[in-house]
Amino acid sequence: MIPDTLRTLALAQSGVISRSQLLEAGLHRRVVARLLHDGIVHPMTPGVYTLGAADGWRSRAWAGVLLGGQGAVLGLESAAHLHGLQKAPPDEVTVFAPVGRRFRPGWRFIKATRRATGEPPRTGVDQTVLDLCAEADADRIAAILADAISGRRTTAKRLLAQLSDRPALRHRGLLREILCDVTDGAHSALERRFLVDVERAHRLPTAIRQRHVLRSYRSDALYEEYSLLIELDSKLHHSGGAAFTDMIRDNAHALQGITTLRLGWQQVTGGACETARMVGGVLMTRGWEGPIQPCPRCLLVPVEG
Repeated sequence: MIPDTLRTLALAQSGVISRSQLLEAGLHRRVVARLLHDGIVHPMTPGVYTLGAADGWRSRAWAGVLLGGQGAVLGLESAAHLHGLQKAPPDEVTVFAPVGRRFRPGWRFIKATRRATGEPPRTGVDQTVLDLCAEADADRIAAILADAISGRRTTAKRLLAQLSDRPALRHRGLLREILCDVTDGAHSALERRFLVDVERAHRLPTAIRQRHVLRSYRSDALYEEYSLLIELDSKLHHSGGAAFTDMIRDNAHALQGITTLRLGWQQVTGGACETARMVGGVLMTRGWEGPIQPCPRCLLVPVEG
């Protein structure tokens, strides 16, 4: 009763087909009603059906594209998941559509035009990264950019080129700044916070980033001239095998005369000024002339002595 062409189309769409596709193929409304009644097609959401085996989240993604209509494109977390930028599929499927669509539970429709790539159609990697950043705060932006670039999904050069084509993008200036920081080696939100709030804000020497001090270990920030290594642990609870590996690494560096300071979010965010004085103090004992420059926030921190 269903033409092979429609079965092939549904198979290509992860088992999903729309009412409009059935009608456009020449099926009468009464025939569609009979297909539903006989259980040959199953309702997924008004206007979209499953034919054969559905494919979980991917089927919902295709349903969003079909609901969005001509020119609809998956975006944000949905596109990120399809590109491998985000491992887990989002609970809500996000669709950019030229024509506004009503809200439906499980789908989010944004009235906008986006260029599509792939099947199901989704925004390109660079577009997706910038769209995600437009909805994020500074720390999240740094994490998104660092993950995308260090994971070799894109490059800072490509993102900067895409950024120049989107003058109205939210956080555009901050994005350009963070892209430069990522290019300088800040490969996580915490690493960027240390670079900006500890090192630059207090005029400490510029560390070398992502350098292999020993062949097996890559460092977060190395003050090579002063044999001081900064390792930044973003996890709140760093224990077990990871902590044991860190201990081996620190001991190996110590045998080379390199001292390691391990810092977490608390030291780099809430305690940036105290951390700068600690790092600067160690550097000064090793020959750095200084001085440690106070930042505007240092006025809120009592100075000892």
